[in-house]
Amino acid sequence: MSESVTQRAPDGVKHIHHHAYACRDAEETRHFYEDVLGLPLVATVVLDDPFRNDGSRYCHIFFEMSDGNALAFFEHSSLFTPGDFLPRSGFHHHVALEVDGDDAVMRFKRRLDEAGINNMYMDHEVFHSLYFNDPNGLNLEIVTKVPATIDYERSARITAREDLGRWMQQRSEQTNKELA
Repeated sequence: MSESVTQRAPDGVKHIHHHAYACRDAEETRHFYEDVLGLPLVATVVLDDPFRNDGSRYCHIFFEMSDGNALAFFEHSSLFTPGDFLPRSGFHHHVALEVDGDDAVMRFKRRLDEAGINNMYMDHEVFHSLYFNDPNGLNLEIVTKVPATIDYERSARITAREDLGRWMQQRSEQTNKELA
């Protein structure tokens, strides 16, 4: 390639950090990606639902690919039911583009704000993220790792199955409670 063609993307977008999808059942999804396809489960994160104020939570699971990127899945029962599996938010199907540092995330935020494009910054403790949509409705995330990320990634590998087990137990208890 000529030198003019080899110029990298602006603002240091390095690669896709993860591509996230909704899932009906986190354990079923884990079995398929880990046991069938051989992608290791490297993290399970259970977070409060930022779109609700009723204590709803969701489970986010990550499977590592050989290049270090990840496929990720959300089990989000407050947005999905087993019989009606239609996504209702950008958290459930989005492309995450990794940048170096919060300064880069904030540069993107300023550019989006200046362009009048709605966006939402979230501090996930080990990642800082900026969520927004492209003109075609594609859900995008600009994400950066923070200093705690290395320790988190190391420990998350060890506890991913245990964390998923706790999520499955809590989900079962919540379902039983709702049916009672």
